[in-house]
Amino acid sequence: MSDELKSAWELALEKLNAQEGAPVEKLSEEQRTAVAEIRSRYKAKVAEAEIGAESQIKQAVQSGKYDQIEQIKQRLVDERNRLNREMESEVEKAKAGK
Repeated sequence: MSDELKSAWELALEKLNAQEGAPVEKLSEEQRTAVAEIRSRYKAKVAEAEIGAESQIKQAVQSGKYDQIEQIKQRLVDERNRLNREMESEVEKAKAGK
């Protein structure tokens, strides 16, 4: 057993992998830092998209264009999904050490 403390995320991942029979993924400190930076950057991008969508919704309401609200919301969902895919791709590359 290791002497270093593990984060709740690492413990949960180990438990999940043990249930599935998958090997436990060990990441270097550099990889963990890279993954954290990637996730932080994409969290900011999602927040930016949400703020933009909120602004567009307010403008649509103020101008009485209520039919545009659902379109704006759907674009936000699509943007979140796109950003999430990009983030996961970058995280996988960072984990692989690329």
